[in-house]
Amino acid sequence: MNVSKKDLLFVYDVLLHKKIQRSGYELLCSAISLAERKFWLYPRTPETNRL
Repeated sequence: MNVSKKDLLFVYDVLLHKKIQRSGYELLCSAISLAERKFWLYPRTPETNRL
């Protein structure tokens, strides 16, 4: 199985991250970008795109 960037949702907004979590989606990981910004990574689905 190949995974590309278009299969992943990179969330840099804390409020959006909390909304996605409250909706029950599983967090893949959290990390710090090269620009030293925290982000959360979720699988991209039609449902997460709507949030």
